[in-house]
Formats: sequence, C-alpha cells, structure tokens
Amino acid sequence: MGVKTVDDGAAFEHPLYRTLLSVPGLTVATTALDQVLTWGMSNALWVFPMATSCCGIEFMATAASRVDIDRMGTIVRATPRQADVMVVAGTITVKMASRVKKLWDQMPEPKWCIAMGSCAISGDFYRNLYSVVPGVDTFLPVDVYVPGCPPSPEALMHGFLRLQEKIRKSRKGETVTPETNSELLRVTRPSIPRMVDHERTPEMDRAQIESADIATEVEVTPAVHASLAPEPTELASNISGPDLPAVLTELGIAATGELGPPLVPARRHLEVASRLKSRGYRQLVSVVATHWVPGTARKGKVPDEPEHFEVSYLLRTVGAGSRVATWAVRLAPGEPVASLFQLFAGADWQEREQYDLVGVMFADHPDLRRLMMPENYDRHPLRRDLPANLPYAPWR
Repeated sequence: MGVKTVDDGAAFEHPLYRTLLSVPGLTVATTALDQVLTWGMSNALWVFPMATSCCGIEFMATAASRVDIDRMGTIVRATPRQADVMVVAGTITVKMASRVKKLWDQMPEPKWCIAMGSCAISGDFYRNLYSVVPGVDTFLPVDVYVPGCPPSPEALMHGFLRLQEKIRKSRKGETVTPETNSELLRVTRPSIPRMVDHERTPEMDRAQIESADIATEVEVTPAVHASLAPEPTELASNISGPDLPAVLTELGIAATGELGPPLVPARRHLEVASRLKSRGYRQLVSVVATHWVPGTARKGKVPDEPEHFEVSYLLRTVGAGSRVATWAVRLAPGEPVASLFQLFAGADWQEREQYDLVGVMFADHPDLRRLMMPENYDRHPLRRDLPANLPYAPWR
C-alpha cells in the first residue's frame, strides 16, 4: 500500500514557463518590472492616521510645508481600505485597542505599521494604568518604531525612510531583523506578550480578534429605581454659597457635614438643584463622586465607619458677579441618586463618567452606560479598593 502524499501546489510549473524564460530579453524585462513595482510600492505609502494624543500634532506637522511627506509620495487617507501604512501616534487605551485592531484588519495586504512615540511603543508614563495598552505591538505587528515624547516631524520622516528601506529589502527576499537591546526589552516588557514574542500563544491572538469583533456592542444597563436614604438631623457646619442656606431653609432640609460641602439627603437633592436653578444657577460645573472604604471618611480614619460614596455637585450663576453653590449626597453601596439630566443637559456626560469610573448609579439617567472603559468592563477603576494597574485581558 503506497504512502499518501499531499499536493500543496509548490511543485507546480506552468507549461509556458520554460518557454517564456527562453525568450531573449524577457528575463531582463521581468527584473526591470520588479524594480518598478518595488519603486512604486516604497514611494507611494498611503497612511491611515491613528492619532490619539500629542504625537498626532507632530504627525500633522510632518505633512506641513517644512517636512512635507508628500514629496516621497506619502499621503494621508481617511479610510483603512485605501491605506497600506498605519501610523499609531499616541496612547492607545483598552477601549480603543479593539477598534484599532478592527481598522488594521480592514487594511489590504501588504500593509505596515509605524509606532510613533513612547506611548504607542510601550505605554510610557501610563503603561501601568488600568486603561492603557502597554505598547501596540501587543496586538499589532510593528515594522518601525519612532521613539520620542513626542518625536519631531523629522524623526517620523526618518521612520518613513526606514520603512522604505525595509520594503525594498523584503521585495528582494532579504530578512529584515531590527537590532535589539536585551536590557531595554527587559525593562520595557509589557504585561502581555508582544506579537513577536516566543511565548505569544494562538489563544491570545484569537481572544483579541474576538474582542475586536464585538467592539461596538453596547452593554445594556438594568433600570435603576430610586430609594430613600435616612435624613440627617444635625445642622451643617459649613454651607457653601450665599443662596444655598436660604434654599435649604425654604425646603425644610437639615443638612449635615464637616470638612467639605454640606450633606443633603439623597431623596431631596433634586429639589435643591431645581430651586437653585430657579434662582439663576443655570450652569452645572461638576459632578464628582468619591468612594470611601470601610473605616475612612472626611475626618480621616474612623474605625466604625461603613463603606459609602459621596457625590458632590457644583452649580454656578452666569454673568457678572457669578456665585456658586455646592453640596453633596451620601450613598450606601448600590444606592442610586436621582439624575440631574432633566434640569441640566450637561449632567449626561458627567454622570456617565462617575458611573463608569466610580460605580455610582444615577436613577432616571437616559443613557447610563460606559463612557471611558469598554462596555464589558466589570469593575470601576477609581474605587479606592482597586489597584491602579488592573489587568484587562486580552489587551493588558
């Protein structure tokens, strides 16, 4: 019984191949044609810009008159389907990483990637933060690194010249291996394997691809029902703003609080905001939530203090002689507070931010979902009981 072989097509030779090679001058013409194709490929780099922070400004300057990357045939395209070079210029967060991966997959082959700046290369100052990917080469194959914080336009121009060199060598069949510094690689080692690392597994590749495929799905947030909070009875010691004491008196609210804004009962704070708006406080300046772990409070360490949240609000009048009014509400874990969206449209974004980062629920908010973190992120990174360098598979 014979051994079964698999025909992979590698030994296939077209019947006309030998005939064409025997034609005088055709081999020379083919070589010249290949040189033309190499010249065209290396001198017509169409760039898809992935500029997310300050490196993007230097990238823009590269296209301006002083450096002018258009003189080497490099132009910027606003669609990945008409580009062959992605320039990642700036910090990439875990929420953005899946989108960048999706755009990279939409670019046609052959394609190349330039990591511009320290943040794109390694995460730099932010590499240990919960929200930042420690280098784009953990999910993209990078061809050229342009170091700097930020690198100058001339440095990026040099990066394009190095990429041209790499394309010419690869067209000749030469292997292009960048010089490595083992000590630098050890110091800047990311929290997950790079694309070129030996310990990189196919499972990691598949996980990132699957995550990128669901990047635009929206997490459905369950409806939030308002609950009553115990009403404080002590008089506030430091009510801020000239009009807030009068409003609290009108509403019959006894506020409490020391070393900060007065604490207003959660079930009454919407009335306070409405009354202040009628007095001319039409600008919502800020909504800021704070998480207090057990045993801590405004006064410092308090052994019998339970875990709780405080949400502080700041309103302002508009025009000459502007006045401010600030107060806070105290919430137990899981207890919601009424949204101010119906009174101030600007509360939409600010309340979503506090929900996303701290975990405070705002009742009757029209769109309470993630703002900065991915939709399927299961934690709130600015809680005081969570470390700053939280992992988030498969991106960091």
